[in-house]
Amino acid sequence: MVAERHGISQQTVWKWRKRDSVHDRSHTPHRLQTTLTPAQEAVAVSLRKTLLLPLNDLLCVVREFLNPNVFRSGLDRCLRRHGAGNLRDLKPAAPRPTHSLSRP
Repeated sequence: MVAERHGISQQTVWKWRKRDSVHDRSHTPHRLQTTLTPAQEAVAVSLRKTLLLPLNDLLCVVREFLNPNVFRSGLDRCLRRHGAGNLRDLKPAAPRPTHSLSRP
């Protein structure tokens, strides 16, 4: 009855009745499919943070020594997920020169 009234299947009604809330759930998978293992991700992130390599250079290193099947987009997502996506944020801020303006 409810399914016919709203134009949905009975299976959808059963699925919705089992839920704890009425809010939509995320469509993101619970476990993201990544090419890199967690250990390889940790190595790539530490290389990025210590050597401050640009993404393309880091990609060459990761492909050569860690995983030849990694894509640039996957490595970029990995770095952003671990807070190392923006190279400018990782570089230490250069101290600003302090000039004293003295008038004679």
